[in-house]
Amino acid sequence: MMKEKTIVGVTTDAIPPLNPTSSPSSLYSKIGKGIFAAGAVAVPLSLGVTVIDRSVTLFSNGKCPSLSKALATGARTVFRTPLVAFLGKDNKAVYGVYGATYMTKNATTISCEDRGWDPKWPMFFCTSIVNGCLGIMKDKYLAKMFGSGSSNFPLASYASFLTRDAILIGVSFVVAPTLVPEVEAVTGLSHTTADVITQISVPACAQLLATPVHLAGLDFYNRPDVPMATRVKDAICNSRGPILARMFRQGYVFGFGSLCVKYFTKFLVEDAP
Repeated sequence: MMKEKTIVGVTTDAIPPLNPTSSPSSLYSKIGKGIFAAGAVAVPLSLGVTVIDRSVTLFSNGKCPSLSKALATGARTVFRTPLVAFLGKDNKAVYGVYGATYMTKNATTISCEDRGWDPKWPMFFCTSIVNGCLGIMKDKYLAKMFGSGSSNFPLASYASFLTRDAILIGVSFVVAPTLVPEVEAVTGLSHTTADVITQISVPACAQLLATPVHLAGLDFYNRPDVPMATRVKDAICNSRGPILARMFRQGYVFGFGSLCVKYFTKFLVEDAP
């Protein structure tokens, strides 16, 4: 009879084994479908985000007199020449960020659920790393494309963008889904309706904090010698203009986008024959 092993006084029978619910080939197929779903949804998402990001950047550094004019110009470009708009340098950078973010989110979530693990925190850390690193590269690229600063990107800008991304990822991917059952219970709405309302509105509200942080990061690049008190005051004051646009952006990319990715992934992975 095989002797029972113990680890620090606990029998191995008490340690739950890893029991994947899928074979490796089935798991890889699910991950592949999840990555495809994320990449497909990221195409229209990136076009909208590019218009908003470009408009806010041009407005913040004074190259466009009004945010509404910048938004209107960008929207016209997308509708008139969508392929040209998608292949633009700034849009390809945006697509890379959000395509990779949602691909990472899907791959991590599918892998964790297959192992029976709660995907919330692994997904948060993985997507934060991917979104943060690629987001900084994207913002540095766009700031140099549209900005008026030097070729040296300050560390304070990196810190600002990392802080911004941590706020947005945490609120959008962790806080919003957690609040869905609460909204459903309090309002009596169906789960789907509560999911849609919460997933769009909660990430949008995160921009109330993230927008001043984002503008401060751009300001560190465009005006490196401004005193900190002036920079903070200007970032808060200047956020009044783009705040609604960025709230819409956040509700669009991490609200509406999350819903589209989730349900398209469910269709491909769970509802597939």
